[in-house]
Amino acid sequence: MLSRLICMLVGYACGCILFSDIVARALSGRSAFELGDGNPGMANVGHILGTKAAILALLGDILKTVAAVVFARTLSPDLGVAATGWAGLGATLGHDFPFWHGFKGGKGVTTIASTIILMHPLWGILAGIVGVASIFVTGYLSVAALIAMGFYVVVMFVIGPLEVALLSVVFMALQVYGHWGKLVGIANGTTKRAGLADKFRRKR
Repeated sequence: MLSRLICMLVGYACGCILFSDIVARALSGRSAFELGDGNPGMANVGHILGTKAAILALLGDILKTVAAVVFARTLSPDLGVAATGWAGLGATLGHDFPFWHGFKGGKGVTTIASTIILMHPLWGILAGIVGVASIFVTGYLSVAALIAMGFYVVVMFVIGPLEVALLSVVFMALQVYGHWGKLVGIANGTTKRAGLADKFRRKR
């Protein structure tokens, strides 16, 4: 368990670096927490500051997840793919609950997506494709994220190992927690559909 804890702590340290906030401050002089809906994530920063900001934030969040995994795999090579999962969990917890901002952060979509791709490239990419397709079907980013993660969870319980499957359930729980407000908004009719999905629907 010590090796797993170390992987998670390394991941948490990397995850606490909120690149969306760094990008927002660099481009606008304001914190990401002060822009749009206050979420320090790619979607919010991109919506307010444009595509360039979104891409930079996305790349930063991917980079910190990869860095966490590289450190973890170096420190605990005996854990194999599980080291990737624990490091990714730590990175997600750091992103979602950064200590320096009162444990209030983002939703962890990119860190989780990066982690599952690094654990199982084929199934992680397929989950991403399922997620993107779900955006056009449902019109909601939050629902698409949960569908993609649900797909991955099912696959992991089929192909194993059990530890990775259980970690995927934790990732799913974190996604539900992060998107809960949006999900309630969908039920209440207050959450807006993704702009891209609406354009696609109109063209059809």
